[in-house]
Amino acid sequence: MFTRILSNTRKQFSRSGWVGWASVSVMTLAFLVAIIFGGLAYVSNLYIQFIETKSNILVFFEEGVDRNIIDGLRDGWKSNPKIKDIAYTTEEQAYEQYSDYTSRVLPETYAILKTKEDKILPSSLDIQIWSLGDLAILKTELQKDIETELESLRIIKTSTNNKTVEITPLSGPVVKVEDEELIYKYQTDASRPPIELRIDDKNLDQLREVLTSLRIAGIFVITLLFIVIFFFTFMTVEFRLYNQMEEIGVMQLVGGSLFFIRAPYILEGGIYGVIGALISSLVMGLILVGVFVIDSQSVLAQFIYENFSKLPWPYVTPMGWTGVVIFLVVIGFLLGAISSFLSIKRYIR
Repeated sequence: MFTRILSNTRKQFSRSGWVGWASVSVMTLAFLVAIIFGGLAYVSNLYIQFIETKSNILVFFEEGVDRNIIDGLRDGWKSNPKIKDIAYTTEEQAYEQYSDYTSRVLPETYAILKTKEDKILPSSLDIQIWSLGDLAILKTELQKDIETELESLRIIKTSTNNKTVEITPLSGPVVKVEDEELIYKYQTDASRPPIELRIDDKNLDQLREVLTSLRIAGIFVITLLFIVIFFFTFMTVEFRLYNQMEEIGVMQLVGGSLFFIRAPYILEGGIYGVIGALISSLVMGLILVGVFVIDSQSVLAQFIYENFSKLPWPYVTPMGWTGVVIFLVVIGFLLGAISSFLSIKRYIR
């Protein structure tokens, strides 16, 4: 019986003509757009992971700050479940890194930096977080700890009848302050505390919102495309059934089972989905090979390498790519078969 079902399916597919190829074309186009938007959603997710693995939060310490103070804050923050890792940059390392950067990008600044006698810059704690969603809450928690530490470093509050005076802190150079201005130990600039939290939270929040919106838009478009595929296949099979009502009635009169009558139409819809998925996969594969293999030195390839090579891309073996294609083929078959089944159920009961 299965051989006869397959034979009938082949005959119906060959008789479908332009209607069948229209279904295949819609399947192919929909899968192409679905793959593109799915890829964009996946890349945006990788980009969010990449941003989250970078040092999102920086805590700077004025030159000369006691290492015990830095270690105390670092040890206290390490137990925070929102924090992934904390890296310490010494004053010497900060000078070396900034010198290397300015020598390549800002030569004028580098020339000034070379005149610095002690060859140090403010040290810092570079904090990585698990999720950008925790950024706002964590910022409040860290700032509270820093304020507590600054309170312990406060050494004087002066009142001099609105005159500028010079005060010598417990450590560091002389600092000029205005009336009612706080002075901290290790402070070298009256306008800046010796411990400072810096977060580009506005840009990070905007980036997170944009990438999240991109993923939502991709899911919406993919869902809409599959709905279009479903109804188009539904209409195609229904159109075929309407034209073959007499033939179907004869098969029922001679004792043909519902399974035997329905199966060829269900398989036909599934075949539309399989062909559409295979063609779209082949087109995308040829595009990727052309960009990254055949013309790997093109402007587009270099742009992608320079801007996206640092993302946490997974390593996919040839068998893995085969699995992706098989997954798309299965989705295409199920989509076409289910829509055909629902369509044929209205006519063959």
